[in-house]
Amino acid sequence: MKNHEKPPLFSPSQIRTVAAEATVGWENRLRALVEVDCGTRNPAGVKRVGDIFAGWMSAIGFQVDHLPVEGCAGLWVGRMFGKGRKRIGLLGHADTVYPDGTAESRPMKRQEQLLLGPGVSDMKGGLLVGLYAVEVLRKLGWEDFSEICFVLNSEEETGSFHTRNRMAEQLSGMDAVYVLEAARANGNIVSSRAGVAQLTLTACGRSAHAGVEPEKGANAIVALLDLLQWLRQRTTGEDAYRINIGTIQGGTASNVVPDRAVAQVDIRLFHHDAVDRVDRLAKEAASRPTTPGVTITADLKLWFPPMFYNQEIGRLAALAVECADSLGMSLGHTGTGGGSDANWIAAQGVPCLDGLGPVGGLDHSPDEYIEPDSFVPRTALLALLMTCTPLCKQSQ
Repeated sequence: MKNHEKPPLFSPSQIRTVAAEATVGWENRLRALVEVDCGTRNPAGVKRVGDIFAGWMSAIGFQVDHLPVEGCAGLWVGRMFGKGRKRIGLLGHADTVYPDGTAESRPMKRQEQLLLGPGVSDMKGGLLVGLYAVEVLRKLGWEDFSEICFVLNSEEETGSFHTRNRMAEQLSGMDAVYVLEAARANGNIVSSRAGVAQLTLTACGRSAHAGVEPEKGANAIVALLDLLQWLRQRTTGEDAYRINIGTIQGGTASNVVPDRAVAQVDIRLFHHDAVDRVDRLAKEAASRPTTPGVTITADLKLWFPPMFYNQEIGRLAALAVECADSLGMSLGHTGTGGGSDANWIAAQGVPCLDGLGPVGGLDHSPDEYIEPDSFVPRTALLALLMTCTPLCKQSQ
């Protein structure tokens, strides 16, 4: 292979064989995770999933700690030490978006060539790919690494607001971090991600009787609609970021001049200066002239910074493609408009690849799925990629 310093220690056929042997029974483990309600706002359920997975990590040689974090179920960090130099991170999350009761009402099932269930793709299947990839390497006796650090987050689905700094600390200085979100529907891995921000616009006016004395009111909905129309015109043709006006709420009854209205705007960030430009946009929106008697506030929150494609990520992506080719798999890499915890790690300058989990899709929906036939090949791919991972420039 061209993109690492020395020939791989194990042949692709060795890794394929051991992966097939090591992963026997993986569907039972997947079912054990999927049958737990673990929406982010159910910290007890998320902790149950994390504790189950931590037990499996311990069983294959990880030293596992649970790090409490206020406001969520915390982080689980597994560390394994070898005799080499490279430091490799694996990153996943235990939470889902589904409300309590989903696990019982929609249990995991096979449907033709797919496995369906809440969280199978996002991202219980990927967690198991990471676990089994390490088990494969343990069975092969691979020790040419300084450290493998497996981090399990409890609140990725809501932006990792409480855990992002602790998570980045755990994975600081890694030569590569492999994020275990599902592969794209065509099997591609992810080499860049848009940043994600949310702009909340709130209009506060004055209520009045719409029939008797409407002139005493100040209509917050009308003011907000005017502002949103301006926002659309202001951002038309913008290539640094893209907006979507997602929700509008306001008013109490049709015969009352509404005194409050709120809109939430999703913003996807594509360029290096997009965060600054969106920040200026939010301030401009808040200070813009509006309906007399109405005030506007703008609250901008950064969910994920952009994960930009760069030379180090390109090097890892090319290596992954070579590893896949040696395993008889077709693989490409692509960018996506969705964010993940990879964004936070890449923003610290750590080389990342995402989408190393099984092939899956339709996340956050009743039809969320993975392709079970992809599980063993993706496990073999990650295991081979870990053995071939080069030292990043800072480590050389």
